[in-house]
Amino acid sequence: MSHSDYGFKVKKLMKQQALLSGLGSLFSGFIYFAVDFPFPEIIAGIAFLAAACYFAYYFFFDLICVTCHESAGAALSVMGILALTLVVHFSGGIVSPFIFFYFTILILEALYGLRNPYTLPTALGGYLLVVAGQFSGFLENNNLWALEFYSSPTATFLMAGVTAFNIGLTRRLTRLIVNNLRTSLEQEAGEKEALLRKFSELNSTLQIGVLAHRIAHDLRGPIACISGYIQIEMTREKSPEDREVLKDLDETVTAMSESLFGITRFGKAGGPTSEKIVIKDFMRDLLAIATYSPLAKGVKFETVCPGTLKASVNASRADLQQAYFNIIKNAVEAVSDNTDEKKILIEIAQEGKDVKVSVSDNGPGISEDVLKTVFRKSITTKKEGTGVGLLITRDLLVRNSGEIKLHNRKEGGLAVVTCLTAA
Repeated sequence: MSHSDYGFKVKKLMKQQALLSGLGSLFSGFIYFAVDFPFPEIIAGIAFLAAACYFAYYFFFDLICVTCHESAGAALSVMGILALTLVVHFSGGIVSPFIFFYFTILILEALYGLRNPYTLPTALGGYLLVVAGQFSGFLENNNLWALEFYSSPTATFLMAGVTAFNIGLTRRLTRLIVNNLRTSLEQEAGEKEALLRKFSELNSTLQIGVLAHRIAHDLRGPIACISGYIQIEMTREKSPEDREVLKDLDETVTAMSESLFGITRFGKAGGPTSEKIVIKDFMRDLLAIATYSPLAKGVKFETVCPGTLKASVNASRADLQQAYFNIIKNAVEAVSDNTDEKKILIEIAQEGKDVKVSVSDNGPGISEDVLKTVFRKSITTKKEGTGVGLLITRDLLVRNSGEIKLHNRKEGGLAVVTCLTAA
């Protein structure tokens, strides 16, 4: 889970907790008047005051906690501790049944990840001051059971010491447990993300390999037959004009065979070894594979590239074939639901020391909110997508000193612009 996702969930939980605490405090206040409690009425007043604070925090949460949910939550915890200390004082001090709420507040803070340095000293200080004040007679106490305790300094010291020790121990243990659990969850999330990335890589490579194999299987035989026929014809007596035509045909078939060989290189396992790649030829071979996919049926591919462009890059062929296959595949999927024209435009150009490849589609595009976080977390708009395709594409390009940017087109659709350093 990303930090932004975790922070959002924590804020949501804190808001819900404020509502529940407010309802609990309000209920406690009303219960006081419905049942004959052996405590003074001021406790009900404190409960109503706490409920008002919790409700205010809940209703104004979005306004208060846009950027300060941790500090606001910490302040609310301290306020709760102070209110609880008053309740403990008026309900018997050292024998108050409400002492356990100190532990509840500390546990909730740990669960929400609040690192509040004031809660523990406020809780310990408040509790011990109440006990010391009542023991010394400085604070009034009418609880007979508490008076029995205070009559024995040893019992008072032991009870207060054990309670204070357990309050401190609760803070330490809950933080350790929650931190260990959070670390474990983060590691698990990281492993899951890595597996998804690997799955996406293997899936893309498999798709490329399958399409390349189909193309090679369907075309290798006819090309070989044509080449053989031309070679036979060239051994026969021909006029100079016919020989020139056969020579041109032979060169064309040879070029087709070389292109087919280039296509069959796609989808094969390869390492990060860099080689010189002519982008124009590379994209031509890749488009030959992409257009052969069943999903590309009805999609119009248009390539805009200066005829004299010979721009090349030094990069891993395996990395680039996977990155650009992902980009083109996403574009094909984006236009798949179009009821009218399905169009994908590939533009190749060299700008200074950069080779720029832009893949644009006339699909629905992506919302601006998603665009802002598209490379910060796994995002997908497809039901069966893992949401890591763009992250992998970005990583593959960055690994080869490239970059990728996305923006919605004014005329509709999405444009994916990549830049690689020219060789």
